[in-house]
Amino acid sequence: GASSGTTAETTAVNSLNNWSGGNAAGLGIYGGNFAAGNGDNTNLAAVANLGDTATINLDTGLRFWAGTDLNFVAKDSVVIPAGIAGPLEAGQNRGFRVVTAQAPLFSEISNSFTRASQQLNGTLMSEGQLVADEAKKGENPDGSFDVDVINFLEAFDVDGFPFVTNFEDDANFPGIPGTGDHYSLFTTEISGFVELSAGTHTFDAQVFVDRVDAAPSNDNGLVVLTGTNPRDFFATELATFVRPDDAPPFESTPWNFQFNITAPIAGVYPIRLVYWTQDSNSGLEFSQQNQLVNSDGAAVVFRESTAPHHSHAYIAEVSPVPGVADISPEEPIVVLLRDDKTTVNLQSVKLSFNGVEITGQATVSSGNGRTTINYQPPPARQSDRNELVLEYMDSSGGSFTREWSFANSLGEKPPMVTGQWDFSNGLRATIGSDLLFNDEVSESDTLFGTTTSFEIADIGGEPAEVMYVPFGSRVGYKLLHGIAPNGGGRYVNRYTLLMDVMRVGEGGASAIIQASPTKNPGDATFFWQGGNMGQGGGGYNGDGTFTPDEWHRIGFAVDLADEKVITKWVDGVLQDEWRPQNKDHIRRAMEPETILFYDVDERSEWYVNSIQIFDGKLSDEEMEALGGPSAEGFEAPGAKGLQIKDILLQENGNVTIKWFSRANRSYRIEASSNLVDWLELTDGHPSQGDLTEFTELGQDINGAATRYYRVTEE
Repeated sequence: GASSGTTAETTAVNSLNNWSGGNAAGLGIYGGNFAAGNGDNTNLAAVANLGDTATINLDTGLRFWAGTDLNFVAKDSVVIPAGIAGPLEAGQNRGFRVVTAQAPLFSEISNSFTRASQQLNGTLMSEGQLVADEAKKGENPDGSFDVDVINFLEAFDVDGFPFVTNFEDDANFPGIPGTGDHYSLFTTEISGFVELSAGTHTFDAQVFVDRVDAAPSNDNGLVVLTGTNPRDFFATELATFVRPDDAPPFESTPWNFQFNITAPIAGVYPIRLVYWTQDSNSGLEFSQQNQLVNSDGAAVVFRESTAPHHSHAYIAEVSPVPGVADISPEEPIVVLLRDDKTTVNLQSVKLSFNGVEITGQATVSSGNGRTTINYQPPPARQSDRNELVLEYMDSSGGSFTREWSFANSLGEKPPMVTGQWDFSNGLRATIGSDLLFNDEVSESDTLFGTTTSFEIADIGGEPAEVMYVPFGSRVGYKLLHGIAPNGGGRYVNRYTLLMDVMRVGEGGASAIIQASPTKNPGDATFFWQGGNMGQGGGGYNGDGTFTPDEWHRIGFAVDLADEKVITKWVDGVLQDEWRPQNKDHIRRAMEPETILFYDVDERSEWYVNSIQIFDGKLSDEEMEALGGPSAEGFEAPGAKGLQIKDILLQENGNVTIKWFSRANRSYRIEASSNLVDWLELTDGHPSQGDLTEFTELGQDINGAATRYYRVTEE
């Protein structure tokens, strides 16, 4: 997060840049320092001393990523938690266990670890129906195959010849092709118990990357996990393959991936590799020091462990997933437990919600090695707090406790501007966080001026202040949009991006924004191409009016969660309703830090006059009303949204809070002494225009040393 500081008398404590994408704002009085943080429906929880002059330090709360390094390097070693290892003598029956699940050809399923996990669990849905499993099953009772090494390949080059990979004697993926006689849309799970000495170990994997313009992504996926049962939803992640930015953009090729893990003690450690593929080449090798794992000279792996704490009954799925926000309050809580070497003791299952045991109110069912817990929280609850504790025992007497939480939405919130940049003062933000140069060329070659000084066309016949975006392989501008994950996902699934821009010259595709620089480094999310804008096959539908060397107002209105659509606009005219989309799309769901105009090879020069970004998707009517570009850029009034402006402690003990508001709205005001328990002071408080205020009487505060306030637009 960014911070700024000032000093203020306690009689008038002013908040600075306290913008958030949420639909509520908060400010509080508290001894010592002024602090702030973003929440889904609390814009700002600010604290200031009730007595002396206080120094105010504001933190925007953007703590999801500290920064983004787009160079692909092996991650630092992940230390395996204590208590997972079994004794060395526990390993039995050398080799791996492998099981595969495959969807029917042409099934519309996402390219994600969530999809892979659900496919293995038999819970994957598409178009409201369970996705069938066509994979052939192995000889073991659980349908798995016994294999000695991981050296699988189903891949051919453009001439139809098999790829040459690191190791010879490739085998087919077990169970593939399935009954549908195709080689796509499958997930393979590899499990075992690897023998490790104490210390750090380096492993290598090889998977395939594919064309960047495929929709959804055709890159292979791989996640490596450990735990007393690495199938558990809360297992420790050891490594995740992410497409590197130097991978070739328009060809399918094998790609090496290296990761390091540190074992705290010598022993056998459960390990699980989850590999999945979409509709392209497939290959997986798992090696160490140029030898396939479990071959001579590499780490030894066993199919079984006699350690009593291994392979216990586990939590397979949790919904909603931990840490997400903006979940509908009507969304049920569902937990899936699965048996393994031990089984779930049904009588031991206990679920608590916000500190209250609610097992008796939940539906608990069991059968076929599965235990499902389904609980519907009160849909009309007035808090976004959802804290879960699950306790259960297995047939061996082992006891397990898991805790997690998520946040639900509190009514509908209108789209709200979280960032605006008008380039009248370099990269300084009009609203939100300043942009940052992505590299040295960006900083040295970016120019600021006017349409007149650059000798380019005015906007609507009027000169305008603009930024020139130079050409360069790493040129870009880091944008921290300030929007919390929404739409019930881990990333930003609902947003609107607006730009007044001029694309310089003809030519090929040119990057507009890279929305997911850690999940999909090196390749942009939206491009200009041939007078249209989008990405990938079927992504460039339009009327070709986004012409180069002319000013245009473009917009992307995105809802990956509910509507599952991106509407694309040029000068107030709808170009396309881009479907289908999916929640947490690897490319189109926004990470906390995005990069404007960045792509390693598909880019051009631009001029840009104004950029605006919203938390939420603007409607078709709102997008149409925006019309064409303006020399003044986008209107900032109203973009302040629900932002606390002032808090005033009066001599008589009364406290008055003021916030930027919107006409014809009403507000709920709440107070708290601990940021947990909130007291409603009033609701239906009418807007007073652009600025609204409310006063709490000192007698109601009753001498409290700490007081927080929260304002919610109703």
